[in-house]
Amino acid sequence: MNHKFLIISFLLWLGFYSSHSQTIEEIDYYANLENNAVHRYMEEVVYEPNEASVINDYRNDGSYRKDWPNYVAMTIKNNNIDSVYIICRNEERLKDSLKFKVPVNNGKIKLYNLIPNRTYLYKILYDGQLLQQGKIKTDGQLRMIKIPGNVSNIRDLGGWKTIDNKTIKYGRIIRGTELNGKHSVTEEGISILRELGIKAELDLRAYYNEGNNVSVFGFLDENSTPSRDVPTYCYTNNSGQLPEHLDNFNWLYRWRKEFQFIVNNLSEGRCIYEHCVYGKDRTGYLSFLLEGLLGVPYNELIKDYELTYFYNKKESTKSSIDEALEYIYQQEGETLRDKFNSFFINKLSVSQDDIDYFRDEMLDDPNSHIVIDKGDANDDGEVDTKDIVDIVNHMMGKQTSTGYFNEEEADINGDNVITIADIVKIVKHIILSW
Repeated sequence: MNHKFLIISFLLWLGFYSSHSQTIEEIDYYANLENNAVHRYMEEVVYEPNEASVINDYRNDGSYRKDWPNYVAMTIKNNNIDSVYIICRNEERLKDSLKFKVPVNNGKIKLYNLIPNRTYLYKILYDGQLLQQGKIKTDGQLRMIKIPGNVSNIRDLGGWKTIDNKTIKYGRIIRGTELNGKHSVTEEGISILRELGIKAELDLRAYYNEGNNVSVFGFLDENSTPSRDVPTYCYTNNSGQLPEHLDNFNWLYRWRKEFQFIVNNLSEGRCIYEHCVYGKDRTGYLSFLLEGLLGVPYNELIKDYELTYFYNKKESTKSSIDEALEYIYQQEGETLRDKFNSFFINKLSVSQDDIDYFRDEMLDDPNSHIVIDKGDANDDGEVDTKDIVDIVNHMMGKQTSTGYFNEEEADINGDNVITIADIVKIVKHIILSW
């Protein structure tokens, strides 16, 4: 998300954007972002060790693309518009806010690639005018992503629960097929991936794979990056043949390099696109190791690996991961997460500090969110930057944006005086939600 967009969005949400007297529609929308087959699979399947895979019971459900998400179906009154900009703002997690340019077909809009289980405040813009606004409520867990071009099997690592009730954050690592080579992304697709936050690329292809060692984003590897900067592109020349055992020296070396690249880029606030050719085996194995390290339990590890089979005709079932898990279970530790921890330390020579940092960056603790039970000074149903502006205006004796001011809501500290201290609490609430 670039600075220009942030500035424009900030001004818009402060109320400085003009609607040019056009009537603004107020409409709320709802969508479960998991397609039917995936939703059933996610809801119904619970694997235990030594159980056979059941994914074929779900992947043959209809002829639609099962590696694509559902969309939010929206409508506008003007049938002559061919495209609009949609800004979606999430108040609880401002970093999840998104902006898309989307086509319009006879007033109908298909909005893809939002994050599941979120409530967005949205605005639809056309030619500098605000056409429609309201709320979008999304459900589901798995975030599949639809990108224009001959690319597939793209999904966010976020959404999976860990053994201690934390959740992998969305928008940190996105996995999928290659974007050049046998598969190719369009310029529009690259723009969408950039809007989704992609700022680094981890290329797991082999030297003989077409398109290897080239970033379609123009990211730079360690040989092209200034010495003080963190490279944004990493090519590890992974063989297409997965190792028979997890203690294969060449693979251990690559996984260590890949993990370090991920940690370094997370420290720079970058979302990483992880891929091989099909986003299946090499990508699936690395994702399996990362999720295990984060504390994702057995059932979910298996299901995430199998999800690729909704796209790829070649088998990607639990038997492949069960074999790898046999080796993980031999490592030290009481829980499966502890055993992955031992594998990373003893086999990959990764430091515990890097592991702890990786977990801190990747996991969302439900108890860590800043909650304030007041602050809606203008009574619009949200605690946001508009309330800050209205509190300042009230303190200066000026008119508020709504013409109404709720002194009880503005007095966050409860000391019967509205001061800068109340504003500071709202600012902290907003900043810490990024």
